[in-house]
Amino acid sequence: MKRLKEFINFFVGTVPMDILFDKWLESKNHLKAQTKRTYVQLINRYLRPVFGEKSVKTISEEDIQRFVSDIQKDLSAKTVHEVYRCLRAVFELAIENKIIERNPCEKTVLPQKEKVKAKALSIKDQEKIENALGQSSKALDIAILLALNLGLRLSEVIALRWQDIRFNENIVIIRHSMERVPTGDGNKTVAHLGTPKTQSSQRRIPLEFEFSKCLKEYFQKQTSVQKKPDAFVVGKKDGNSYNGRTVERHFKKRLKELMISETYTFHSLRHSFATRAMESGVVIKVISALLGHSQTATTTDIYLHLSESFIRQEMMKMKDFKRKRHSGSTRVRHAA
Repeated sequence: MKRLKEFINFFVGTVPMDILFDKWLESKNHLKAQTKRTYVQLINRYLRPVFGEKSVKTISEEDIQRFVSDIQKDLSAKTVHEVYRCLRAVFELAIENKIIERNPCEKTVLPQKEKVKAKALSIKDQEKIENALGQSSKALDIAILLALNLGLRLSEVIALRWQDIRFNENIVIIRHSMERVPTGDGNKTVAHLGTPKTQSSQRRIPLEFEFSKCLKEYFQKQTSVQKKPDAFVVGKKDGNSYNGRTVERHFKKRLKELMISETYTFHSLRHSFATRAMESGVVIKVISALLGHSQTATTTDIYLHLSESFIRQEMMKMKDFKRKRHSGSTRVRHAA
């Protein structure tokens, strides 16, 4: 019996990582297509070439550390962390299946991630965009205004349909996002209307009067096909949605035309929405709900970039307070 157990343990230990990668990916079939595709790319591009043919039991902590040290020479810290998390999870599957007893990724030293603060539009640049596009009847211009006025992600903008906008209630319902899924033909993908990234991302956003008016005017200029409830708001003449990259290219084109810095990305519009809300005194919990975040910490850490003029304005409140306190104490001394 002891010899048999030793033989089984030896055989299990020869399981190649390639098989484990496949098994782990199979266990992720419940995930959104885009997330699954990201995992497939990480494994095929970075992990299989190095570990694929090796047996699970032969991979040591030193092998993992050497691998991480090598890839961080060419990859960003963020990507290194993504690759590492994927590899660590694969080894966790090996532990669950009694192939190994401990995870060789446990003591790996990772590069420190840079905390990148996304860039929000300055108030001046935001006003330029709003003034230039406010009366536009072009779908790609409306895409920009939707992100700027509602704080939507690009995937949510291009997934928005007329049935999601309740003009009688002045509410926009976010319940879908557009994602790219593999067709099975090489690297080709096709657009797929899926659900937003988290449950919190499904939300109802109040529609401000002026922007509601803008959308109504845009709707009236659409063809009968484009006005159908299931037609996309940012849609072509046949009612179908635009590709996200087309929207991004159009945004860059508009920045150039308006002589605005091209360092802004389409996602800067969402950041701008959050920042303006904060500057207007909207409480952080409400901003998180509007953005579709499950935690307020996410909103605070990533999206809020207060303008210099707003910071100066807030600092003036301190100055005013000190001046009032000083004048009050002076009056007390005179009275004495």
